[in-house]
Amino acid sequence: MGLRMHAGRAEGVARPGNVTRPGSPPRRWSVARPAKRSAQRHLSRGVRGRWPVRSGQVVAASLMAFLLLGLLGSTLTAAKAPSGNTAGVYPKRVVVGALVSETGPLPALFAPIVTGARAYFDMVNAKGGIDGRKIDLAYTLDDQSSPSIDASQARTLVDEDRVFAVLPVATALFTGGKFLAAQGVPTFGLNVNPQWMDGPSLYGNNGSYINFTSPVVQPAFVAQQHHDHAAAVLAYDVAQSQEGCQGMLKGLRKYHVPVAYEDLAIPAPATDLHADVTRMKRAKVDMVVSCMTLSGDVLLSETMRATGMKGVTQVWATGYDESAIRQYTTAMQGVYFFEPNVPFEVTKLHPGVYPGMDQFERMLHKHFPHTLPSETALAGWTSAALFVQGMRAVGRDLTRSRLVKAINKITSFTADTILAPVDWATAHTSSGPLNCSAFVRAEGKAFVPVYGTPKSVFSCFETPAPPVTKPIRILNPVPAGVPPA
Repeated sequence: MGLRMHAGRAEGVARPGNVTRPGSPPRRWSVARPAKRSAQRHLSRGVRGRWPVRSGQVVAASLMAFLLLGLLGSTLTAAKAPSGNTAGVYPKRVVVGALVSETGPLPALFAPIVTGARAYFDMVNAKGGIDGRKIDLAYTLDDQSSPSIDASQARTLVDEDRVFAVLPVATALFTGGKFLAAQGVPTFGLNVNPQWMDGPSLYGNNGSYINFTSPVVQPAFVAQQHHDHAAAVLAYDVAQSQEGCQGMLKGLRKYHVPVAYEDLAIPAPATDLHADVTRMKRAKVDMVVSCMTLSGDVLLSETMRATGMKGVTQVWATGYDESAIRQYTTAMQGVYFFEPNVPFEVTKLHPGVYPGMDQFERMLHKHFPHTLPSETALAGWTSAALFVQGMRAVGRDLTRSRLVKAINKITSFTADTILAPVDWATAHTSSGPLNCSAFVRAEGKAFVPVYGTPKSVFSCFETPAPPVTKPIRILNPVPAGVPPA
């Protein structure tokens, strides 16, 4: 029989001895699945009281567990986790688990989501939790960026770990989404996969609906502001990258920004972009829209600079990250990003105006002082905020179905002024009546919010789309409910 340690799984069964760190909660025992699965599992690392056990300690712990098993047998049986609609719900805590691509080709893109969720839960738990229950993010499972492992780990969280909800989720391929939707498990995370549309219990960080066929207006708006006349669009040869750029392409063409060059089949990760840049230079490209990752974007910018392509307007789909601009200052100069949330910079530029972002940065610094704000960490924070808002609406009699019903009645979720309003009555099946983004531009070693209105950092456009016959304009004033209103 395999045994593992987990902080707080079997209620009331404290581990004896002096293994816990001073000031940390007692660690508790639980019976685990066979050890052969451990290569695919990672117990989560929290702020306090959770850390990996070294191999020598595992042997000693297993022997101690074997000796204590007979004494604790009746207690372990009594502490068996509830299943079904109340799985993971205990008198003093609610157990949730994360599903993240912590290893694979792009781990840095996904892993910070757990940090953001933990920061929010730590803040809530420090105030006593919700209706007397603290939130225990007890498991973080790594799908290794594998679709088959992702589906398996989703089942593990539900069938073996018996979590109440799955959050946060940030994966390259969310194949486990269909299972979670079919089971009605409340699931929250980074909306970059089409599976988020699979059911009313799945909640993407800024809505669950993804439409790859509709024109995206934001790059065309930037092109009009700069009077660009020849655009290039680049993407990797993987579905998420290609699909993300389809809307960009359609938007540019719809608003009469000529696309002089496109390559949506760049091998990932990009290692040499000289051929693309040479063709772009011949086509006299003065604007580039990229749906690659940060490393590919930086390589693109450096290659353009090395070949004499100057003054090119750049719009990147990823890379709005303080640590990135510190590392790649020169390559990122002048690059535009458009985000579904208020920029991190509002905490200094407009203190107190967007309290949700103020709180996010304050709690991130408090609980993870060496972690800089990022889009993915913020997705973890806002996912946790939606989960908690739903819990508050349900009250003490918490079940999965009641939580889903409560959240789907929330018609204006902003995570306390961080997001443009999300209407969860419709956000599973449509993009909603608002099309708002916050634009930032890389300048020096910082990002600067641009465009927007005097009342808001958000730039909102007509829906379903601005008229083609007129220049694209930002709505002023912003629609009702858009932060900070």
